Parts: sequence; C-alpha cells; structure tokens
Amino acid sequence: MDEYYLFLDESVTHNGAFLDQVFCVAGVVLKKEDYENSLIPLMNDLKNSIWSDLPNPTDLVLHEKEVREAQFNRKPRADIKPHFRRFRNSQSLTPLFSGLKNILDTVPCHVLGAAIHFNTLNSYFNCDIQTTSYLTAMQIVLENYCQFLKTKNGVGHVFVESREAQDTEVRMHFHHIKAMGSLFVSPHAMQKLLRDISFPPKTENNVGLQVADFIPNPFARNTLGIKQNKHNLYQNLRGLRYDGSIGKFDRFGIKVMP
Repeated sequence: MDEYYLFLDESVTHNGAFLDQVFCVAGVVLKKEDYENSLIPLMNDLKNSIWSDLPNPTDLVLHEKEVREAQFNRKPRADIKPHFRRFRNSQSLTPLFSGLKNILDTVPCHVLGAAIHFNTLNSYFNCDIQTTSYLTAMQIVLENYCQFLKTKNGVGHVFVESREAQDTEVRMHFHHIKAMGSLFVSPHAMQKLLRDISFPPKTENNVGLQVADFIPNPFARNTLGIKQNKHNLYQNLRGLRYDGSIGKFDRFGIKVMP
C-alpha cells in the first residue's frame, strides 16, 4: 500500500477595492517516494541555481509572499531579506518560475483544494450561523483526498505549515472530520485512509510546503475573476487538478463553494 503526502497552504485574496474576497485551502499531493526522491532533489537544484552566489542556498526557504513583496516593491529594500531582494528584478523571477514549472511538470503530482467565495456565501447564509471557513474547506479537501487514496489503494498524511496559534484549531478540525466523516465519505473510511496531520515550522525547510505556498492564491484570484500576477503558475497548476479519475476537475481538484 503506497503512502501519499498532501501539503496544504491557505490564502485570503481580495479584489482591488477589498469588497469581495475568497478563502482558499489548496496544495499538492504526491507519493512519499516521489517527494523524497524527486521533489526534494529538484527543489534543491532550483535553489542552487537561483541563489548560486550565496552560501548554502538549499538552507534557504522559498516563500511566495516574500517573493511578491520584492517583485511589487511592497517593502523598502532594506526590509526585504537579502536573498529575496533579487526578485525586485523581473529577470530574476523568470528562472524561479521556470524552475517551479519544470518541477511541476516533472514530479508526478496532483492539486487538491477548496475555495470559498465569501460574498456568495453571505448571500446564502447569514454570517451569524456560518461554520468556520477552514472547517468547511477542509471537509471538501479531505473528502476528495480520501477518494484519491481509495482510487490509488493508498493511505495519506497531511502537512500544514505551523502557525502556532492556529495549529490547535486546524488539528481539531482534522480530527473532527475524521471522527464524523464528510457528506460523502464515512468516518470508518476517513480513519482507515487518513493517517495523521503534521505542522512543520518554516524553519524545518519542508520543500513540499514551499511548493504548496504557491498554489492557493492563483485559484483564489481565478475565483474572484481578477488578473493573475505577472510570473505565476496558474496554467500549470490548473492542468494538475485531480479529476477523481472521471474527468471532474471542478469537483475533485479545486472545488469552489458555496
């Protein structure tokens, strides 16, 4: 029985006027051995390439937020970490995103996630009676992950980057869903297919989470109907959405709700 890893991240994305927003939880799923034997070496090769002038480039952590802060000059140069300052120059962004696209094209993987369009949700249900957005999104993500695992005859682990104050709540959501099941997957199946959830800190330099970091925002932007950032992975990620093995990308890949 194969073991699979699901690396997840989240994004809250607004339109230009901050009048509409989407919450998205999404990430990448791959076999344990593909993570260890393909993703880690390829990410280290990319870091050695883009930071070749720095000592120990594989020890550096790739973070989309800091890449974008440099790209769009959202912070004074002095406030940007030295290894991210080069991304103020568009010529340095090209090899970064080309390298990430090559990794996504090379490593066997799928994209899973859920996006909640808040304006639509609020028009359906009063805010006072809504459940937490993370729980809603996780129910769909774990439901589709279980369908994937059953199809692959595998078992799965989940990884979410540690945010300390949020870790306990997310862990509670995970175990709540495992205990109660989802709309279409039974508790027994959840407990059989899902092994555990881990919260590696950023300092652990988990490359799966560094890839996942680039996934939610493009899908949130697409849900809002706003333009993708210059230099992005959207088309590559869109092609990697899991389809349930029945061609249903919008149901099993990135599910937009409500």
